[in-house]
Amino acid sequence: MIDFHCHLDLYNNPLLLLPEVKRRCRFVLVVTTSPRAFLKTSQVFDGIECISVGLGLHPEILAERISERTLFLSTIPQVQYIGEIGIDGSSRNRHSLELQTDFFRDAVQASEAVGGRVLSIHSRSAVKIVLDIIEQNISKNIPVLHWFTGNEKEVDRAISLNCWFSINPMMLKNRKGVSLIQRIPIDKLIPETDGPFTSHDKTPYMPWDTQIVVEGVAKLKEMSIDAVSAAMNENTSTMLSRR
Repeated sequence: MIDFHCHLDLYNNPLLLLPEVKRRCRFVLVVTTSPRAFLKTSQVFDGIECISVGLGLHPEILAERISERTLFLSTIPQVQYIGEIGIDGSSRNRHSLELQTDFFRDAVQASEAVGGRVLSIHSRSAVKIVLDIIEQNISKNIPVLHWFTGNEKEVDRAISLNCWFSINPMMLKNRKGVSLIQRIPIDKLIPETDGPFTSHDKTPYMPWDTQIVVEGVAKLKEMSIDAVSAAMNENTSTMLSRR
């Protein structure tokens, strides 16, 4: 299985999950919430072939971790994956919207300057701002919109900007998520869990639970499970080959 957005370092006893991750997962992108977390997490998962770690500075904690901005930018040349980054315009984070916007733009531009990176992007309640920055600044980066919650017009715009979309089991549980998944071409979809922040019956989704996404997409798009699984594997290979 593929999990393109997972906070594996934030599970209870993540090291105990590693044998199952290695057995059942082809690729897991472990996104981090700060540059310091990235450095520590990279050491923990170093040498595990199916795991890659993304350099992140989560928009929800950006204001309190802004002192790590320099560390983040200076680390970009050393990594292939950036995440989790982006903008959160929800009410509890609106106070730092300008700071978030400036930082996201800086992160995108710095990644472009070193030849482009794969970006796992948070855009809750800030889709227009995020897409504006993508449109104005990206030619080499590969933008992957994590848990996208925009409207139909915004998803069409994102598709036109060559964005990818990582989708999780929670999106299959509501009408809006289902509608967006139906609208996105199969060749732009990649599975994620966003675990442990997503769960079923209070049990966090595990990286291998992206099988739920594969099965859900197969049903929505009237495709076979094998065909969707093959498409998502191909999508991941295609996208990563461009980095």
